[in-house]
Amino acid sequence: MKPRLIAYVPKQIHAKVVALSKKQGMTQSSVIEDALAVYFSVSVHHERDAALIQRQDETLRQLARIEREQNAVIEMADMLAWYHLAFAPPMTAEQKQAAKVRAKSGLEHFRMQLAKRLAPGRKLLGEALADEVFREDDFGVIEGTPVAAE
Repeated sequence: MKPRLIAYVPKQIHAKVVALSKKQGMTQSSVIEDALAVYFSVSVHHERDAALIQRQDETLRQLARIEREQNAVIEMADMLAWYHLAFAPPMTAEQKQAAKVRAKSGLEHFRMQLAKRLAPGRKLLGEALADEVFREDDFGVIEGTPVAAE
């Protein structure tokens, strides 16, 4: 046996329930039961949709942050390449060989330092951008134009 539910509704809704029950050949209770079932299923769908939208928003924010950080890395790489090409003097074969040896040990040291900084989960780029480490006047001026602006 189903539990009894007593509800007071406006006359217009009561008239609609009576009309639908006569038209469908159903009891008024079954019309109200179907209506409540639809109402609660829609409510559940709305909650699920809201949760999906919230997760989608979080994902979009994360992707936007990744894109922003990627663009910053690209800009820094471009600036570094330009700076190197603008100021690095040409080298002889012997100088290139000595530079490679020096660079190899320097690169190993750089990678060790980077690994130490990344180990606790720090985000180097985020820290650099938050601290505003790089400014145009940090790189010098060539013929009245800031190097970083090139």
